[in-house]
Amino acid sequence: MEENRTYGGRYKVIQPVGSGGMAEVYRARDELLGRDVAIKVLSERFSRDPSFVERFRREAQSAANLSHPNIVSLYDYGSDGDTYYIVMEYIDGKTLAEVIEENGPLMPERSAEIAADVAAALQRAHSAGIVHRDIKPGNIMLTISGQTKVTDFGIARAVGGDRDATMTQTGMVIGTAAYLSPEQAQGEPVDARSDVYALGCVLYETLAGSPPFTGDTPLSIAYKHVREEATAPSRLNPDVPADLDAVVLKAMAKDPGTRYNSADEMRADLERFLNGQKVQAAAVTAGATSVMAGSGTQVMRQTEMMYDEPEGRSAWWYVGVTLAVLLVTGVAAFFLATSLFGGGDPVEVPDVVGLTESQAKDELDAVNLDWEVEEKNSSKPPGEVIEQDPEAEAMAEEGDTVTLIVSEGAKQTEVPDLEGMTLDEAQAALEDAKLQLGEQTEEPNDEFEPGQIFDQDPPAGDEVDRNSEVDVFISSGGETVTVPTVTNLSEEDAVANIEAVGLVAAVNHAPDDAPEGTVFAQEPAGGTEAKQGDTVTIGVSEGPGSQPMPDLTGMDGDDAQAMLENDYGLSVTQTGETEPCAEPPGIVCRQDPSSGTEVSPGDSATLYVQGGGGALGLPEFMRFLAFFNLFA
Repeated sequence: MEENRTYGGRYKVIQPVGSGGMAEVYRARDELLGRDVAIKVLSERFSRDPSFVERFRREAQSAANLSHPNIVSLYDYGSDGDTYYIVMEYIDGKTLAEVIEENGPLMPERSAEIAADVAAALQRAHSAGIVHRDIKPGNIMLTISGQTKVTDFGIARAVGGDRDATMTQTGMVIGTAAYLSPEQAQGEPVDARSDVYALGCVLYETLAGSPPFTGDTPLSIAYKHVREEATAPSRLNPDVPADLDAVVLKAMAKDPGTRYNSADEMRADLERFLNGQKVQAAAVTAGATSVMAGSGTQVMRQTEMMYDEPEGRSAWWYVGVTLAVLLVTGVAAFFLATSLFGGGDPVEVPDVVGLTESQAKDELDAVNLDWEVEEKNSSKPPGEVIEQDPEAEAMAEEGDTVTLIVSEGAKQTEVPDLEGMTLDEAQAALEDAKLQLGEQTEEPNDEFEPGQIFDQDPPAGDEVDRNSEVDVFISSGGETVTVPTVTNLSEEDAVANIEAVGLVAAVNHAPDDAPEGTVFAQEPAGGTEAKQGDTVTIGVSEGPGSQPMPDLTGMDGDDAQAMLENDYGLSVTQTGETEPCAEPPGIVCRQDPSSGTEVSPGDSATLYVQGGGGALGLPEFMRFLAFFNLFA
């Protein structure tokens, strides 16, 4: 594909995102509407074949008629020269197949949510008369926000349409082997219940980590869909509840009449499970099955994108039928040889799932069965047997080999640093690290804004199992408290009251008229609101302090005495001035201590007042007369 090629004059290719048997898928930019899209381009080798072009057109037509939140939207269909393309919604995410491959089995509730969304999408298609016919994890997309999207209606057919005949004429079974319904595997007509069966297989895989049936060839897998009953998912994953087992087994019933009648009926049962209600699915018992042989058996090819084989290429069908006949003949010859020549004594295969590898080997040795070991990542403890083949209680012969699938422990991942993130940011970071968001605890914290994560468990940098949970602690901001009133309390009591409500006391000592050791001021004031950890400053009295003596000369004696007693706390005595003084009677002529001298409360002070302080002696009287004559 040429770099930066543009289709239809508007869809500019950015990068490839996938490929299949018939088409290549690219991420492109719709330059007209300014949005990213997915463009599926029919491979050049098929573009010249009218049959393939018609199927491609039919896919566009099928998807264009479906509008649903869980179905990938189709925007456009067209051709550019000899190249045909479909333009679809671009999904930023992964396929369910990729998620299972990376993480193993999903949590039962998450599995049920995804299956319910797919069922809702299928019900929309079925109501439009369209059967998908290739439901599998690779055709189910999960967006980065967790939304489920069904894609690839490439082999969808209108129920009862003429095109059903095309499938039988070509002799091909359409679909992917691991998810084929029994009727689809045998080339019989299909309806909506075939999609229900396939969805049951997908749900099984999300719970167990592997499809219900596996084999070396598509034919051997298809044979198991027709003839064998699936093991309950809970046998492979003990975390699967019995109700979810029942839903899976009902959806995968061999007889279409025993399955859910519609995708909507299956969705309703899944929602009952998610809501904690009892599901309506009854235990599905094994019914009579038909042998997958003869004219009812068709050869199936498994590719990334499955389409009918076009007319004119039926020679491949003959090759397939020949191989099928040879396979059936070989199997028959094997059983015939066994019956004629005999083998080891028959033994029942013991149940060794849940045992350690060593214990399982001992159990198998005890009944003369051989064993081989395969390892697989699992949430189970390392060394524990998580699967076995053949299954428990199956009949085997002495000397047969039992394959033990042994857990090698869960894949490890490093815990990211979530400090300072919001919950949405943490969720995205954990998903990238293959981890899940655990318990969320909100606590006051002064260092982080409300809504920010300030702590986590396990801590950042630890190596933990994939899909394990990380608990987070979220700041609710600083907690507010009421500031207590502590004025007039002792320093000790004031500090205790402040600290009792989660505040911090800051003490300043200063002189004050309040008794020594008593709080005379506080900031902020009592009764106001503050955050825990805030500081309350208190002023504690050192008692009245020393201060300089004022200059009182020229003041009225009584006024001067009142000031010294009230403002300075001094003990004041007035006495008559005995030295020459030009002040009028009652006025302070001089003072002791003199102005500027440091005095403290309780100190003594004397005011020498003109004509005051007692009877005048002769000297005082003469000075008074002299003073009086000055003004005569």
